[in-house]
Amino acid sequence: MTRSRQQGVLIFATPLLLALVFIFVTLLIDGSRLLMMQSQMQSIVNSAATAAADEAQACGGTDATWASMQQRALLAAEAAGFDGEASDLEILPGVLRPGETATSPMRFASRNPGTEMAQTNATLVRYTRTEPVSFLLPQKLFPPITISADAVARKEVYATLSAAGSTATVEDGLLGMLIGSVLGTPGYSLDATALNSLENTLIGLGDLLAALGVDDLTDLVDEPLLDVLDAVVTLAGGTATPAGRVVDDLAGAVGLGGLNASAIFEVLAEPPPPRQTTVPVYDFVISLVMNSVRAANQAGSGLLSLDLNTSDSPLLNSLVGSESLLADLDVALGLWVDEPPKIVIGPARQDSNGQWMTRVAAADIALDARIAVDLSSSLVNTVTYWLNLMSLGSLDVKLLGGGEDAIQIPLAVRVGGGEAVFEGAECAKGTSNATSFDFRMQGGVANAESGAIDPVTQQFVPEPIYAPILDVEAKLLGLVTVVDMDVCLSAEADVDIGSSASYESLETYNLYCPGGVCETAGLSSTGGIDNVDVAVNNLSLLNCAGSASSGEQDILDELSDALLTPFTNVLSTVLEGVVTSLVSPLLSALGADLGGMQLRVLGAEQTGSQLVENVVFDE
Repeated sequence: MTRSRQQGVLIFATPLLLALVFIFVTLLIDGSRLLMMQSQMQSIVNSAATAAADEAQACGGTDATWASMQQRALLAAEAAGFDGEASDLEILPGVLRPGETATSPMRFASRNPGTEMAQTNATLVRYTRTEPVSFLLPQKLFPPITISADAVARKEVYATLSAAGSTATVEDGLLGMLIGSVLGTPGYSLDATALNSLENTLIGLGDLLAALGVDDLTDLVDEPLLDVLDAVVTLAGGTATPAGRVVDDLAGAVGLGGLNASAIFEVLAEPPPPRQTTVPVYDFVISLVMNSVRAANQAGSGLLSLDLNTSDSPLLNSLVGSESLLADLDVALGLWVDEPPKIVIGPARQDSNGQWMTRVAAADIALDARIAVDLSSSLVNTVTYWLNLMSLGSLDVKLLGGGEDAIQIPLAVRVGGGEAVFEGAECAKGTSNATSFDFRMQGGVANAESGAIDPVTQQFVPEPIYAPILDVEAKLLGLVTVVDMDVCLSAEADVDIGSSASYESLETYNLYCPGGVCETAGLSSTGGIDNVDVAVNNLSLLNCAGSASSGEQDILDELSDALLTPFTNVLSTVLEGVVTSLVSPLLSALGADLGGMQLRVLGAEQTGSQLVENVVFDE
């Protein structure tokens, strides 16, 4: 090619090359601008989603609303540089959950902001805007493009809860007698020192996971229960400690060998790794004992038998004495467990069906109490006073009682486990270390009446209160005995035990605690003991030997008229004392309050701010 031709080609190509270079440089600059804009938009949605997640149900408390979530998102976006219209930000409440496997991406499912806010633990924020590719190049050749950035943030706090009762309601010998019954060792001893050790020995859930070699709490529930027992014994200091020795003994209890840890623990959703949450060994032991009793019940062994008497029971001894209406009191108990208490770990939000996820139930128990009562001298004097006021002619009336003639009170008590529903939790935010929790608590539905629990069917069988109380002798002209009979008392009783729902709040609970151990916080629902109403019905006097003759019936009628009121008062007083001072503490020790409920917050763990960009959506 000649030189002149080369110059011609260059003259033609140079402008084209310069134009291409200009376009390339312009696109490079515009590409950098768009990437910077994308990065800024991502920063905006990250900030907005993180702030808005504070108003999800699982973190924002009972006051969390869709409007407050929107407001927090917009304020955080503006602080991060957002200068568009509020409508440019798409804000969606929802649930962020892990994928199906450990390596799967997390997934987000949106929830209706008007009707499903109570199900939320996260917020998605999406920012979309249309931008020209270049301000210098013609838009016909380079049409505007849509840029979008999205992020999901999750925040929620999990509470570890128990309704197993506490040592505050346990008689020293009671728990030992129960453990002895499930072990087949009637003489099993559990003194006050061991009882205190059970309450004060704390097992870290993180340490328990490490001892079992499992990664998280959701794996814990599948571990064999006996392996969990071995780990708890080790963490409690071994069998050299009172608490460790009790748990080690319980490894031989009836029915525990076929269970896994889900009999003790219930884990809901996906809690974070436990760092500071601890569980008192007492809560663990009560659940173990109740699980063993239920296993024995279901295996056909009937009701677990437990005998208490005044001489060896401080609880019963407190009911008798010179100032009491009772001289002696013996109680034979039969125990049926429908549902033992569990240690529950979960968040304060609803599931996809609109049901609150975290519910803590107290023990569901039937108690068959056969109470033998000897009346005190004060009651004898009361009855004698009424007899002296009667005009019954030549009657010789003596008050019976004691031994085989003790008043027999069969009392069947059925306590449907009370329930606490975890409905609100407020995360610790910023420099604050305090969380707060809200619960709706309903005391156990209790029913007590004269009768028994059938050991096979667990159904109530009516049975009257019965006792021979008087020896009556009538003489003609004071010389010839015409009536000589023992008079028996028969009556029925209903015990109405009030209960009511209540909303309880734990205003301040520390998320992190000095020394790594947070205090156990207790909450109680009202009802029960303060609302016991005893009604004695169908009280009558009859001939213990059977049907009465006309003369005997006349005497019985006169005695009934005179003694109906005092004996009704006596039985009402005795029954109220037995229920409030004996039955109620026994059930409270097992986590089954009459008409009320004990709830304990054992620990709290917070997920922190979990931010996910370009999340995968659930269909």
